[in-house]
This record gives sequence, C-alpha cells and structure tokens, in this order.
Amino acid sequence: MPKITSDNIPVGVTDFEKLRNLNAVYIDKTPFLKSLLTSSTEVFLLLRPRRFGKTLSMSMLQNFLELNYENPGDRSRQEALFKDLKVRTEKKYQDLCENFMGRYPVISISLKDAEGANFEEAACKVISIFAELARKFKFLRKNKDLDTLFLKRIQDLNNNTEPVFKTDGSMPGSTASLINEFLKRLAECLKETYQKQAIVIIDEYDVPLQKATVHGYYDDMLILIRGILSTTLKDDKNLYRGYVTGCLRIAHQSIFTGVNNFDCYSLGEAPYADFIGLTKAETENLLKKCGMEKRLPEVLAWYDGYNGIAADSTGNGMLCPWSVLKFLSRALAEGNDPATFRPQNFWANSSGNDIIEICMRHPRDTDTMKIQNLLEGNTEEITLREFTSYPQITAKSSFDIFGTLMLYTGYFTVVRGAVPEAPNRAVIKIPNKEIRQCFFEKAGEIFNQDNDEWFSQGLDLRDSFLNGDADRAEEIAGKMLRLFVSVRDTAYESFYHGFLAGVLGMTGSSGISITSNQENGDGFSDVIIKNNPARIAAILEFKKSVSNDPDVMDSLCNKALKQIEDQA
Repeated sequence: MPKITSDNIPVGVTDFEKLRNLNAVYIDKTPFLKSLLTSSTEVFLLLRPRRFGKTLSMSMLQNFLELNYENPGDRSRQEALFKDLKVRTEKKYQDLCENFMGRYPVISISLKDAEGANFEEAACKVISIFAELARKFKFLRKNKDLDTLFLKRIQDLNNNTEPVFKTDGSMPGSTASLINEFLKRLAECLKETYQKQAIVIIDEYDVPLQKATVHGYYDDMLILIRGILSTTLKDDKNLYRGYVTGCLRIAHQSIFTGVNNFDCYSLGEAPYADFIGLTKAETENLLKKCGMEKRLPEVLAWYDGYNGIAADSTGNGMLCPWSVLKFLSRALAEGNDPATFRPQNFWANSSGNDIIEICMRHPRDTDTMKIQNLLEGNTEEITLREFTSYPQITAKSSFDIFGTLMLYTGYFTVVRGAVPEAPNRAVIKIPNKEIRQCFFEKAGEIFNQDNDEWFSQGLDLRDSFLNGDADRAEEIAGKMLRLFVSVRDTAYESFYHGFLAGVLGMTGSSGISITSNQENGDGFSDVIIKNNPARIAAILEFKKSVSNDPDVMDSLCNKALKQIEDQA
C-alpha cells in the first residue's frame, strides 16, 4: 500500500463497505471471523469503551456473511470487498470463505439512536429502527406462504396509522408483543425462505438504557430492551449466531433473562482481546505507513493503556482507534508538520463526558481523595461490580460501583501485572494523557466563574480572607476542597496553592487584585489578595504537613509566618 495521506484515513467511517470503496485505511481484523463463526458460542456479548470500533467490526461481519437476497449464489460483492484481506489471501481460511462468505441472511440493527426525552419518544425510535428493517426485507411479503403481517404492522406503527400508545400512556399488549418478537419472527421468515439460519447483530444495546437513566424512564426501557434481547436470542432454532455490542455489562438477570447460550468478552479477554481496537503493533505499523514512526512514544503516552477489565486479562493493552486516526488525519493535513504536530484530546468531544461530572461531584471526602490520587498518576483498588446497572451510578454511588462503570466506559483501566487483594478486585489507573485531559477539561467547565454556586463560594472565600475571618475562610475552603478535583498542580502544597490561586483568581474585580507568585521561587508569598482602594491585603503562604501532630503543624505555620514577615 502506498504511503498513507490524510485523505484515506477514515475518521468516523463505521460502514465497512463504504470504507473499502473509499480505499481508506483498514486494520485487518478478518482472521477473527473464523473463531466468531465456528466456535461453540451461540451469542456473543462484546464489550468495549466507546469509539473503539465496535460498529465497524459488526459492519465487517455483516458484509462478509450477508447473502445477495435477489441472487443467493452471487458473492461478487464480497469478492471485491475482501479481495486483499487475510481471510481471502491466506489459504487456511479457504473453507471458511466457502461455507460462510455471502451465505447467510443477516439482521443488523444499531440502538445508538433509540433515545428520547421520554419513554414514548424512545419506543418510537425503536419502532423506526424495526420499520427500516421491514423496508429492507419487504420482498418477503410477496411469499404468500409466510406470515408477514408483522412487517406491515411495524410500518403502520411507524407511520402513525396505528397508535403506539393508548390514551392513558400505556402500550397495548399486542404492540409490546410485536416489538419483542419482531426480530425473532424476521429470522424465522428468512430461515424459511433461504433454508439458512439467520445471523442477528445488535449494536450498542445499552445506549437506550443509558439515555433512559438520564431522562428518568429506565424501568420502562429496561422492560422493552429485555423483551427484545430475550425473545430474539434465547434458544431460537432460526438463529445461527447472535452478536451484541455495548460498553457496560448490565446484570444478566435483569437484561438477558433466559438467555443462557451467550458468552461475554470484555476488553482484554481472549480470544477476542485484539478484535476491537488497535494493538501497539498495529499502531506502530500504521505510523510507519504514514512516515511518522518516530512519533510512536507520544502516541502511546496519549492514547495507549487500555488493559482488560479482568485482572487476569491475557490480551495486549489497546489503543483507541478514534483518537489514533484523528491524530494522524490532523497531523497529515495540509499545513501541519507530521513531525511536530502535537497529540490532542480527541476523545472528549466524540461523546458526552457527563460521567466525569458525576465523578467530580462525589460527596465523600475519601472518594474525592481517590479520584485526586488517580489524577496524579497513581493507582487505586476497587471491587469489581460486574453486574452494575445504570441507575446505580450517581454522585452518591460507592466508589466500587462508580469505578467499575469508569472501567467499562474507558476512563479507568486495570493495571497490568498488579496483584489485587482478592480475585474480584482490580488495581486501576487513568489509562493515558488523553483521558486525564478529559478530567481536566470537565473540571474547567465545572469549577469556573460561570458556575454561579462555585463563583459565589469563591467570592465568600476572598472576602473572608480580606476581612480577617480565618474560621469562615477555613470552613469555605474545606467545603470547596471536598468537592474539587485538582486540574492544576497536584504536588504537595502546590496542589493547595493551585486550588486557591484558581478559585481566588476568578474573583478579581476592579480595585481587587489576586496575584500568584509560585513561579518566582523562594522569597515570594504564594498568593496575595489586595483591596487597593481600602489598602487591605491578605497574604497566603502554603505548607503541607505529612503528620497530624499539632506540634508539627504549628511549626510549619510559624515557618510560613516567618517567611511572610522576612519578605514583608
């Protein structure tokens, strides 16, 4: 392949056929097809953080398998799409291609857009997704031997020619049954038509539940999604394989009721550890093709470090494809120098970071300290809550519940090689610079003068210092510190310096100045607040004690006071 340019880096392209027709970069994951299609597992639950390439992986699978419904013997499309990939060029996959390539009916949906301000809107989005399938497979209605009335009914619901909800806001039982059984009945029709069991792909299964949590209709959405998954995937003779993707493993007993034929594969779990995402070797090879191999250490520092959820994960540490490709695209763009273009935080704006805001508003002092410790590059240990559900995640959640969610969504990672206290525990850290920057940016949004509550507290703190009210200043500063996760300098007393300098700095106004002299070395007070018209000043000098001994702290305070007096 010729040297890669910014024009053939497929940032945001999730359709495999489109990507291949664009002659864009594709990291060949086709060798995984053999295990995915021939293993004894009937239903796969593949969990990865967002922007890891789940949708593209499922699109590749669909394009490899899906038969030509008008001419089932025609596999020319697959021949073109996969012609130079390993599944076609390596002899060991010859039988796989013969038996599977273009041989199966495929039902594929994505639930990423199944959301709304209320349950009615979200349910209608699910119906719309199913109606699109009904349009795709409308040719089945020509077969008078098939019971295809459900295809017409779903379209009637979508077109509002049949009401989705009754006047009291409830969903009729017949409508609920139609939604629950739609995919199963479609698989049955395809099996009868082509004498082949169907493949069912459900991408981003947990997004509707995440959105429902935000808007307050989780229980209703849980019932809907549980009905679809359980009915579609449970021991169905018309189903050959099912593939479900998402970020979070929600409690089996609450979402996969009765589905006992599935296996869950999280990040780092063999044999699919390297299937979704970029390995270090793949990234290094990609950089070489871009003529940027010398940038590897920077790319790894910013985008590497996603290890498996389980402490005994066997796979490689992974990189986020979205971030790596975004960096390469920008670095190779006209006007930029690939040798010096700096890595940036591309992950933050690819989706919401509301979970970080919940993190930073954690009410317990001990949990805030744990988060601060992680931001300093250190580790913490948590008990893994494998069956966490979204409504459990609030600012009052235990750090174990919160930490498990952050693991699944990619904000934390397991420390490879670290030995936790028990098998159900994990040692965690923030994976890389990009994710740490996500925390920094979110904190910058929360803790600034646009936050009325925060700004008001900053003003009270400033005035307490100027009025000489030490008790009030201590009370306010303590409260703010318990809520605040530092985004500045976190080393010893410089953390408190950075915190107070930032808080007070946003309260400067006409006649009142706040200066920080941290960079000027010894001999300067850390922070000075001046009310110039009143000729009043407050001088702050910071010291950190590693001991709770009052004598030690008194000694440090006296040292700080002497510094102020000596330099006055």
